[in-house]
Amino acid sequence: MNEYSSASYEEQDDVYSENEYTDHNSFLMKAVVVVTASRRNRRRQPQPMHNSTLTGSMRVDELLNGHAEIIRGLISMKTETFTSLSNLLASRELLKPTRNMNVNE
Repeated sequence: MNEYSSASYEEQDDVYSENEYTDHNSFLMKAVVVVTASRRNRRRQPQPMHNSTLTGSMRVDELLNGHAEIIRGLISMKTETFTSLSNLLASRELLKPTRNMNVNE
């Protein structure tokens, strides 16, 4: 049979694909073990999210008077919109300040 005949390709494919399949699975199993072990060793220490030294009202003032994109990222509206909304709700007495929190907080 000619080395380029279809029968020889099929025979070679069967043998090659079985060996390749075994090698591939072996490699994948080793890779999973290595990745899992390395991730266990690299666990990040949790970092506190709310570690500002500012109190609630001071933090709100900082946000309202700070960079416009920061407050927009936090509350999804512009500073002017937030101020107008809080003033409107306060004027209609739908929001009222309490002993521990003002309307903007």
